[in-house]
Amino acid sequence: TFILDGHVQLKTGLQTQERHLFLFTDLLVVAKSKSHSHFKLKCQARLCEMWTAFCTEEVCEGSTDPDRSFVLGWPTTNCVANFRSAEQKETWLSFLQSRIREEKEKDYPKSIPLKIIAKDVGTCAYSKTLSVTNVDTANDVILMALQQLGINGSEKDYKLWVISGREDAPYPLIGHEYPFGIKMSHIRDAMPRGSKHCACPRQLQGPFLTEQLPQELQCQFVLKPSRLAVCQQLNDLSQKSFKRKRPIINWAFWRAPGTHLDNTPLSSTSAAPGKLFGLLLTAICEDDNLPKPLLDMLSLLYQEGPSTEGIFRRSGSAKTCKELKEKLDSGAEVDLACESIFVTASLFKDFLRNIPGSILSSQLCDKWVSVMDQGNNEEKIKNIQRLIEQLPRANVVLLRYIFGVLHGIEMRSEENQMNAFNLAICIAPSLLWPPVSATPDIESEFTKKISSLVQFLTENCCRIFGEEITSLF
Repeated sequence: TFILDGHVQLKTGLQTQERHLFLFTDLLVVAKSKSHSHFKLKCQARLCEMWTAFCTEEVCEGSTDPDRSFVLGWPTTNCVANFRSAEQKETWLSFLQSRIREEKEKDYPKSIPLKIIAKDVGTCAYSKTLSVTNVDTANDVILMALQQLGINGSEKDYKLWVISGREDAPYPLIGHEYPFGIKMSHIRDAMPRGSKHCACPRQLQGPFLTEQLPQELQCQFVLKPSRLAVCQQLNDLSQKSFKRKRPIINWAFWRAPGTHLDNTPLSSTSAAPGKLFGLLLTAICEDDNLPKPLLDMLSLLYQEGPSTEGIFRRSGSAKTCKELKEKLDSGAEVDLACESIFVTASLFKDFLRNIPGSILSSQLCDKWVSVMDQGNNEEKIKNIQRLIEQLPRANVVLLRYIFGVLHGIEMRSEENQMNAFNLAICIAPSLLWPPVSATPDIESEFTKKISSLVQFLTENCCRIFGEEITSLF
């Protein structure tokens, strides 16, 4: 039965989407407005598998008005719902919490067995199966698991990760989510077509709940310490190829190929390395010369970026980006000039995110993070130049082009609304990430410091890289 509808902004990470919500007694429908009376369905969620929370800073970047916002979530999704007024927010929050509670009371079954695998806890991996109800949060499950495993600690010391066997990357839960709903949603998706949306599916018992499904249909929960020694000695760093370790606000509830859970979650677009993406720069740059597709991207960004409002902030078509990436990775010729400049910007950031170990080198992470705390601007510039000298030559060549582009955009920031600060917020996470995972607080502080570093690099790029970076193109 229909209850109410209304406009909302849904925010995740740096992305903001204008949406229209339709609340029914059992479902929330999220749609995109096409006209006053026509809407395009984007997704729908069963209320019994939904949650609300108030940890907005862990879900989206930038400030949000707590009087008009709250966290809204369902399996694999967390977003900040931002309403036009405090009254609207309170109305939606009240209805949602009430309906979620009632739907959970009607839900069947009320509890399920949930297998928890402990990883990086002690000297070996082991597991326990817990009985989890539909109102137990991820933090509740962590506490139950710690008690069953005989481990001292609180929910703040550990994270519960979800691994799906359907080619999805592992992702961490913030703490307020319902593991029951996540697993039941996963099971419904694995059901034969036509039966997954039934109200009380009795067939969801038996092998579905006791982990006797084929590997590709299983949904696993892994308990890991949240405080990993970020500064520990990793002597084998130089031998490892690291994929991007996304900031907590961006990789919570993001799905992508790959099922290995280790200290470095896979990049959002990771795949088998082709001819361009996911390779060391030294492998694709002959005599330290950038490959043609990369130069084409940079040239277009240099030409069109300064006159494009929101360049690097607005995303290109995900479908187009995927298709073009596959073509570029296969070695095919692509005419990027025929595409939106936002597609080119998204492709370029994707390329940067897939450089193993990052273009600024995760091995130098601690030094980059601390460089902004050292001395005056002159000393900062000298220290940055010393760090740049430690990078492979191919990395330095690409950095010069990148900051040549950013300098050109910043010079016309009144036109494109992208000053050095805004540019840094958008591109810094693609230039450097830590070699190992950390707590949300450490992640947040790291993001701020790297953004500050990239802003400084942009504002002082001519002194750091030389005046000739303005004439590279």
